[in-house]
Amino acid sequence: MKKPTKILPYLVVSMGLYQIISGIIIIKYHISFVSYFLMQNFVVYNTSALLPALYGLFLIILYKGLKKKTWTSWYMAMILIVFYYVTIINMISKLFYIDIIGFAINTASLYVLVRYRDEYVFPPLTKVPVDVMISLVAVFLALVYGISGSLFLGSQFKPPITNFYTALYYTVVVLTTLGFGDILPVTVASRMFTISLVVFGLASFLGAIVSVFGPMLQKRVEKVVNIMENVELSGLKNHVIFCGYSPLIQEVLREMKDREMPMLLIVRDQENATFLMHDGYLVFRERADNIDVLLKAGIKRAKKVYIASNDDGYNLLVALTIAKLKKENNLKLKISIIVSSSKNTETIKDFADEVIDVSNILKRHIFRD
Repeated sequence: MKKPTKILPYLVVSMGLYQIISGIIIIKYHISFVSYFLMQNFVVYNTSALLPALYGLFLIILYKGLKKKTWTSWYMAMILIVFYYVTIINMISKLFYIDIIGFAINTASLYVLVRYRDEYVFPPLTKVPVDVMISLVAVFLALVYGISGSLFLGSQFKPPITNFYTALYYTVVVLTTLGFGDILPVTVASRMFTISLVVFGLASFLGAIVSVFGPMLQKRVEKVVNIMENVELSGLKNHVIFCGYSPLIQEVLREMKDREMPMLLIVRDQENATFLMHDGYLVFRERADNIDVLLKAGIKRAKKVYIASNDDGYNLLVALTIAKLKKENNLKLKISIIVSSSKNTETIKDFADEVIDVSNILKRHIFRD
């Protein structure tokens, strides 16, 4: 006997095909295949045909992901099934057909998804970021909500909304906040629905724009910044490189900046890097124990390196990396390390030209007499 999770993809595809066929029948014959057998006295709006067709298409797209048991396909399937139940409630309230076949397949699919949810743990098959997928689903649900609500409350608009295309037009106009004013909500219910649609639309569309276009804009900005940095670095030589940052060197940096001494900082902490950038320093937000980063910072042209983070373990890794570069390229480079703890001085001193023990200096100053 096959495991339910192996049958699930075929259940979902069969539901998708069933919904698409139902949509085609509604368009062609102006009736629902199911309502023909169960409720012949009721005629279903032919404008509702595209909704089951779109729903079916989305279900078929999920086939491969459900077969591979990816967690994204699990979430998407759950969202679509919940959406199906919402639309079924809407249809019943409008005396639409009761979709027994679709209800049975979706209920069986929902049971398998909930019962075996721990098996859907594999990474997504698509390279689309999760936040982009969520945003696109939110836009889709906003459209479905707007179209369904507009058709449900169709007589409460002026002029009335009586077909899918008018409902789609009104939904898009409201979601994008264009507000042409050619279709007006004239009752309390339709006005409340329009307000909710505006709120939903702003959230979903703004989220989608940020998720989809944000990374593109960020890449362009980073490209421009990289060009500017490369131009600035190309003329940088005999400069000082600070690997890491601590408040101990803040005044030193300020003094060097006032004297217009060429320098560059490699800082791994985002908060410190942002703070230093805002103060006008040339900063790489990278790890200083990365050889490529050190080469990009022009270490072959630098005259001195200060390793100055609060983490002596990290300082040792940076010192080892720079010492290796210095030996391989025969660099005339002076390496100074500022240690946070005196007990680490003996370990670090073999990898630097100079070890600055601030606590020891302070101790000698206090007890010099």
